[in-house]
Amino acid sequence: MNDNNINDRRQYYRIDDNAIFSYSIIDENTLHSNDSEDLNQSSAFEIIELFGHMNQQMKATLGRICEHSPDIASYLRNLDNKVELLAQICLLQDQKSPLESRREINLGAGGLAFGNDEKLSQGTLLKMNLILSTDLLCLRLKGRVLQVSKQKEGHYPYRISVGFVDISDNEVDQIIRHIMRQQSEQLRAQREN
Repeated sequence: MNDNNINDRRQYYRIDDNAIFSYSIIDENTLHSNDSEDLNQSSAFEIIELFGHMNQQMKATLGRICEHSPDIASYLRNLDNKVELLAQICLLQDQKSPLESRREINLGAGGLAFGNDEKLSQGTLLKMNLILSTDLLCLRLKGRVLQVSKQKEGHYPYRISVGFVDISDNEVDQIIRHIMRQQSEQLRAQREN
């Protein structure tokens, strides 16, 4: 793949988003270990993750219902939206959760960038918990700080750019699907205005 294709792909698969996000610094040994116990630190995260999986399973069924009965499908979508809202409220009220921090992020298939109070060193390894609330998509990712820059605007003095490490193809696909849904919604909103 030549450089132009890489740059086009990077630009296509990036979006500014608002997510529930937390991170912790890890060492090289933790990077390659299967630390599932450590990653299961938040019961709220686990509940939202289960919720997201259930949503994915229900989408196919809802599509079939929509073909035969659009009114019932519309009602079920609205009911689902109410339940998702309740789940988000519960998550935000979980004071023990390290995921209570909602941040603006720039998300791509290969990494993300976020504002931060703390200046991290280039090369620092991070373990990240990320909930993309529009899809209730929960991701537990590891990454390496690629770049740290000083910000003149925004709530945080530093912008941290992270490249994902040891990310599965399934996780990449989930991120890409989320980005494409968000881009589609933005284009629809622009056409309506």
